[in-house]
Amino acid sequence: MTAYLDLTTILSPLLTQFQPKSVLIVGETARDFYQDKHDTRSQVLTTPFNLEILSTISTVDLAIVSEVTDTLAKPQALEWLGLIRNCYAQHIIVISNVEQSTQQGWQLADFLGMGMKHVASITDYQIFSYAIENYRPKREWQNSKFWANPENYDKYRW
Repeated sequence: MTAYLDLTTILSPLLTQFQPKSVLIVGETARDFYQDKHDTRSQVLTTPFNLEILSTISTVDLAIVSEVTDTLAKPQALEWLGLIRNCYAQHIIVISNVEQSTQQGWQLADFLGMGMKHVASITDYQIFSYAIENYRPKREWQNSKFWANPENYDKYRW
């Protein structure tokens, strides 16, 4: 029961931050967490997970995903999460069971490689989040001021 309370404490600020109008709930842990907030705008997917299930859903503002990294083989889970990230949700919260996902071959670098941020670790779970607006921060040097400007040709020697 304390793990559920810890999840609620960690995930509630993320829900406030993302302010979703529609939610995709994937897995039993995510469903248990979101149960009291459940409304008609949310869609629920439970195990067993397969890619055909994703064709039945519509795009959402937030996907809360659990058990995918724990139950699917790593290549399938990567494909599953990548498809949700690229096609169905602007924001993702992944709840991963540490022991089970490690048995499937998951490491921190795999989550980070998908553009996710490590939010917290509690007793048996790790929580990661993905937000499209934070995926690639704007860099100061990445603008026309620092790149080739036709008006500066033959004025400066580099």
